[in-house]
Formats: sequence, structure tokens, C-alpha cells
Amino acid sequence: MSGQGEAMVARRRLDSQLKRERVAGAVDARLAGGQELTIAAVARHAGVSRKFIYAHPDLRAQIEHRALQTTARATSVAVADGRVTTASLRADLANAKAHNQRLRQQLRTLEQRLSQTLGRDVAEQLGPGDAADSPDALRAQLDAAHAHAFEVQETLADAREELDAVREINRELLAHRNRPAR
Repeated sequence: MSGQGEAMVARRRLDSQLKRERVAGAVDARLAGGQELTIAAVARHAGVSRKFIYAHPDLRAQIEHRALQTTARATSVAVADGRVTTASLRADLANAKAHNQRLRQQLRTLEQRLSQTLGRDVAEQLGPGDAADSPDALRAQLDAAHAHAFEVQETLADAREELDAVREINRELLAHRNRPAR
């Protein structure tokens, strides 16, 4: 090989070595920053192409291995932090039930206030009323109206019975009158 060819090979090796060092630095920086460790992310951070990393299986294996270690570590920490005891679950349940009860009571109070407010609004729209328009007086009037309606229904039923009896007598008289004389 000529001197110029050897210089080119040396430059390519140096460039490749610098890129490898940038990739290793990018892996360490992303891990230290708690960032995602994927080939594409490392390649962007290192300023190299993904093809460069895939062309060097040792770099790719190193990135995948470190990503797996980080995931395993994060998973074990999450599992340790997420351990729940029966007592803590019972306490959470009791707190939730108490909170629900408070919300139900608050809802009843708000419904009652809304009912009173709407009642006042309706009363204002109807205008001023007499003392006879009190709920007790109105209830008494309603009861009297029901009693009167019942009496009218009874009278009507009696009148229908009498009418049916008169019709029957009328039929008998007509039948008797229309019989031929013998």
C-alpha cells in the first residue's frame, strides 16, 4: 500500500475511534440524565448515524445491555416502592368510604338548599299570596276536593244504577205492549 492509502486508513480508524468514544459518552450521559436509552437516541446524542452503531455489533450490544440493566434496576425500585400491605389497603378503603360519606352528606345539603331556593323562586313568580295559600290550607283544600270528587262519583254510580233500572222497566213495558193480544 502506498503512503497515501495508509494515511487514509489511519484517518478512517481515528474517525471511527472518535465516533465510538462519542457513542460511549452519549450512553453514559443519557444514563446519568435518566433519559431513554435506545439506539436512535444514542445516535442522535453522539452525532453519528444509526447505521454506524448497527455496523459495530459490540457498540450495539453494549447499548442494549446497559438499557436492560437500567430497566431491571428501575423495575426493582418500582416493585420495592409499590409494595402494599393489607393494612394500608384497609386504611385506604376506610378513608375512601369516609370521603364518600362526606360527599353524600354534602350532596344532600346542596340538594336541600337548591330545593329551597327553587321554591322561593317559584313563590316569587306566583306573586304574593294570602294566608289561605299556606301549605296546610292548600292541603286541606286538596283533601276537601278529593272528598267532594268521591261523593260525586258515588252519586253518579247511584244515578247509573237507577237509569239502568228504568231502562229495564221500559223494555219490559214495551215488550208487554208489543205482544199480540190473545
